[in-house]
Amino acid sequence: MIITKSLQMPALTPRSTCVALGLFDGLHRGHQAVLQATLSHGAASRLEPLCFTFSTSLHTPQAKQGMTRLMSLHAMEEQLARMGFARMVCPDFDEFRTLSPRCFLEEILVNKLGAAAIVCGFDFRFGRQAAAGVEELSQFCREKNLDLLVIPAVIQDGEPISSTRIRELIKAGEMSAANRMLGRAFFIDFEVVPGRKLGHTIGWPTINQPFPPDFTLPRFGVYATLTRWGDQQYSSVTNVGVKPTVGSDQALAETYIQDFEGDLYGSRVEVQFLQFLREEVKFPSLDALKEQIAVDANHARRIAASFR
Repeated sequence: MIITKSLQMPALTPRSTCVALGLFDGLHRGHQAVLQATLSHGAASRLEPLCFTFSTSLHTPQAKQGMTRLMSLHAMEEQLARMGFARMVCPDFDEFRTLSPRCFLEEILVNKLGAAAIVCGFDFRFGRQAAAGVEELSQFCREKNLDLLVIPAVIQDGEPISSTRIRELIKAGEMSAANRMLGRAFFIDFEVVPGRKLGHTIGWPTINQPFPPDFTLPRFGVYATLTRWGDQQYSSVTNVGVKPTVGSDQALAETYIQDFEGDLYGSRVEVQFLQFLREEVKFPSLDALKEQIAVDANHARRIAASFR
């Protein structure tokens, strides 16, 4: 898959692409419906499937409104490639956020991305201050003789699946409901960094993965997880928080991987969150912490066995 992270790119061949539009910040089941429709329509019309999304900084309106990511850009790129997308364009939001709706459609979608067809969700908004929506997009496509597919909401529990709903569930530790909306397990794939290595001293070595500031932070506490490394999956138990017993200066995921030996420092490791087990607790001693980790690990192993 060709990945372009700036709009300062050569224009693609006119009327050669089928473009999926959206933030796609979690590739949840609603996003998947848009992306699958793009692939299907592109194949039927002999158009190159293209995913247009964007990245945000902490200073954007999205970040200020709590619109943190549900999946890393690295993981999104891998998943889109597996789905069959030939190209992903992912500029920074600042590159186009001041454009009027008309300029966005003409200058970016038609002139730059070579769109012959456009696919979006029912609630897609675009242009400066999200001034336009599906109605304006439909009118533009009629004028330019472009195909437009508007994908209806995917409903769960009587309401449309949305990134906002999923974020709230994850922040509450409701992983089962969040995972049903995602159509997969919520996971992190951050780089493993060195810690204080206290886990080794008490017989429970762990990996440490700090959360980026633009990523959705789960409820602090202990989770049953599955850790993927290479072609293998391992039952694991993960603490999210600030490690109150031994102290930490930032929120991170600390994971004990059962039946695994090896050095993962500097590697990107995927940890899938299955179920919230308990609140984060400050223990009176390292021995008490060690005993609780053993209990948590056994519980997590039983839960992970049903998810494999």
